This record gives sequence, structure tokens and C-alpha cells, in this order.
Amino acid sequence: MKAIQIGVLLLHSYQWLDLVGPVDYIQTHSQKFLSDVAPPALVAKAPNITWHYVSESNDFSPIVATSGPPQIATTTFEKVPKLDYLIIPGADVYHKFPPQATKFIQTRFPELKALLTVCVGSLHLVQTGLLDGKRAATNKYALKLTVEQGKYQQFRNVSWVKDARFVVDGKIWTAAGVTAGLDLAAEFARVTFDPEVNKLASELFEYQANPARPDPFKYLLDGVKLD
Repeated sequence: MKAIQIGVLLLHSYQWLDLVGPVDYIQTHSQKFLSDVAPPALVAKAPNITWHYVSESNDFSPIVATSGPPQIATTTFEKVPKLDYLIIPGADVYHKFPPQATKFIQTRFPELKALLTVCVGSLHLVQTGLLDGKRAATNKYALKLTVEQGKYQQFRNVSWVKDARFVVDGKIWTAAGVTAGLDLAAEFARVTFDPEVNKLASELFEYQANPARPDPFKYLLDGVKLD
């Protein structure tokens, strides 16, 4: 089976769980993970996944998240091979992509089958223009802060969904705050991978995924005007 190529954008000070949850959940569906616990017939239905951890440089300068060990990128914007999927975590609310990152995302987007963001990763994606006119989710508390701090103007071109754990608009998948990334990954896996593989992976993970709605944190945006 041809390997699925998944890119992970490493940003300085990104929220650790934004990536750890989705990456580990998706990897649980892989042939590599299941080969020790599942019968060969089921393993054959699982995807072969190759991960690419992408940053400006892979010169062994560590990327430090909000917690967890320092990470070293495995490839750069210029060197990463053709990707099927790309995952973007959230860093600082007003994190500015370096020009190379913006160009990388804009250039590679047409080749992607899907682009996934977690938490304020969708606020970062706004800088590329790819979310203009799209429906999307993001960290609700962070979005509220942009309004209270008078900095919402830069995010006005997006139709922010106030009451969903995650939103899918075309091939852009966006999750709300941190833990919603796991629900986004679960839905992504459900529609992307074999049903039997997905069932076993969810059982191994012992995770019952939350649907997009109802969202118990929708109250965070009560009374917040986003027009």
C-alpha cells in the first residue's frame, strides 16, 4: 500500500496537546502500530503512514512547545516531499508565520487532500488567505480575546462557528480549543480509514469521540459579536 504522507507544522511555543492527541490517535490506525495487536487481514486494511515534521530549518535547533520534550524538525519547507495531509497546531494567538511558512502553505494547499488545524491554528491560517469566506472553528476564549483587545479586524473574513467542536468546509478541517483536536482527528480517521481499522483503533485508544455538536463550551462566545 502506498504510504500516506502527513506533514506536521512545528511552531515555536505551540500547544503540546494540539499535536500529541491528533498525531497519536491517527497513528494508532497505521499498519506499524496495529501489526503487533491485530490479525494480518486487518493490518492489511490499515494505512501505511509516513510523518514529516516541518519547520524553517532542520539544523537540530529544537522546537519547544508549551510542555514536553524539545523537538527537532525532520524536514524543511523547501525539502518536504509531496503531502497528502497537513496539520497545523496553535501557538500564540497572534503568532505570525514567517514568510516561508505562509508561502509553503499556500503553495502546497492545492496538492493536499485535507488541511487540519487545531485550536488557534485556524487563527494562524487566516494569514494565508485560505480561510477567507470559509466556515471554521477555533479556540473560543482566544477568539473572544481578539474582540476584547480590539484585534478582531484581521480575522473578520472568516465565518467563525460558535457552537461546534470542529468544522469541515471543503478540505479544510478546523478544531476548536485544544482537546477538540482529538475529536477532529477521530472524525478524520472515521471518514478516511477502513471502518474495521477505525473501530479497533478507537477501542485500543479507549476513546469515545465527541460529535461536532453539542459543544459544551459554546457559552464562551455568548454575546460576542463576530460580524
